Amino acid sequence: MATAEIEVEVLAVDEMLHKYGSVKVTIERIGPDKAREYLERNTKNRRLNERHMKRLCDAMSAGEWWMNGEPIIFGSDGNLLNGQHRLTATIQSGAYSDFMVVRNVDEDAFRTIDGGRIRTTGDVLTIEGEKNANQVAAAIQALVSFVDLNGNVYGSTNAGRKATPILTARVLEAYPQIRHSVHAMNRNNLFRNQHGNMLHMLFSLVSSRLADDFASVLTEGDSDIGRPFVVFRESLVRTPARTELRRSYCAKAIKAFNAELSGERPKMFKFIQGEEFPTIVGLDYERLAELIG
Repeated sequence: MATAEIEVEVLAVDEMLHKYGSVKVTIERIGPDKAREYLERNTKNRRLNERHMKRLCDAMSAGEWWMNGEPIIFGSDGNLLNGQHRLTATIQSGAYSDFMVVRNVDEDAFRTIDGGRIRTTGDVLTIEGEKNANQVAAAIQALVSFVDLNGNVYGSTNAGRKATPILTARVLEAYPQIRHSVHAMNRNNLFRNQHGNMLHMLFSLVSSRLADDFASVLTEGDSDIGRPFVVFRESLVRTPARTELRRSYCAKAIKAFNAELSGERPKMFKFIQGEEFPTIVGLDYERLAELIG
């Protein structure tokens, strides 16, 4: 190494020691009591996001929390700069979890914390080389919500648990056919969303042939205009896709699938307010809930 480079390196070390010599990093196992103690020093944090905290709590309760290098941070004055959601989730879950803890950080660094974009489950699947990663992740989230709502669909995609990367991996291992469902439904423009993908996968658990017919009819139509899938398709053509009608679309899709199974040929499918959400005939709901957990 050249003399100039050595001098620069020495200067950099000296500068870092001057700037960060008092910073201390530890890994700690934190339970509810310690979390409460640390939260007493929470004077500068943003307002608690209940939804985000609940997702962390669910992950901790399920044993899905990992020490991933994201630290709990205290300033040089001892106040908490980062970690209130994780500490609150620790209290709510009652779990003991391992965290990296950083102390004596300059308080001026507070404005830079959490400035980056949150890494989504789709981002994680993309990094792992999954094709159609965002669509696969969204379909799994819809499936987890469907199970948590006891076989129901509501307008919000955030109902139920957050499908964490660990939960997503577990669901994908149990139901790898989700990949095929995303691929099969990708060509249609009428019901191409996370719930359409989810329903195709659920239908395939009963009849893979009818599930693929469902995707094919939505994409290309069918000469048999009285076929239940065609009747459902025409209802989508007449009614443009709207988020507030998501539950109705899913209910009608299930009714069409059930009619295909039974051989019935209704002239139309309705789902009125207050009506009980239909069940998929032949689907083992208990097994589904058992595998997803």
